[in-house]
Amino acid sequence: MSNIPHTKTLANARGFSSLLSKTLLFGSVIALSMGIANAAPYAVDKAHSSVGFSLSHMVISEVKGAFNEFDGSVDFDPAKKTLTALKGEINTKSVDTNNKGRDEHLRKPDFFDVKKFPKATLEMKSIKGKKLTADVTIRGITKPIVFDYEVKGPVENEHSKKQMIAIKLEGKLNRKDFEVGKDTSNASVGEEVKVSIQIEAQAQ
Repeated sequence: MSNIPHTKTLANARGFSSLLSKTLLFGSVIALSMGIANAAPYAVDKAHSSVGFSLSHMVISEVKGAFNEFDGSVDFDPAKKTLTALKGEINTKSVDTNNKGRDEHLRKPDFFDVKKFPKATLEMKSIKGKKLTADVTIRGITKPIVFDYEVKGPVENEHSKKQMIAIKLEGKLNRKDFEVGKDTSNASVGEEVKVSIQIEAQAQ
């Protein structure tokens, strides 16, 4: 008989713990849903956006380039002034380093292999403070890359009267992690590639 109160107490404690867990889970789902509901889609203004990169050449100098054809989508929460989603893709054939011969080489199978891999993509996974982590896929290989992240706005476009934001991402990746020029020596072409993405987007 002396074990009955203890058993009831244990059962009550377990019941309370289960109820608390369900309540916290329900609250998290509601909070997440409210955050998504507050986010709005923004269209990327390609005329005022860019996808650039730079890397060392022969150790002592730097070569800069860009991808001239790209697209993307943005979801932005104006109340919290933060992104809730970001996706982008580039046309690898559009690589431009201001040198026709070099650009043709970059399109070949040992570098971007544009016929087999016409697109490279980026998809945001998380934001913590001023750091944004995204899955970057190049040549069919996906790696997480951490970017320094900054967003400005929203402000009203005086012509369209719609809200606008500006996004800046700056990060680094190792080209050999994506098998880009994997047999090219680091002395002639540096492994580390600096990536700079500037996005202007307007509320839809």
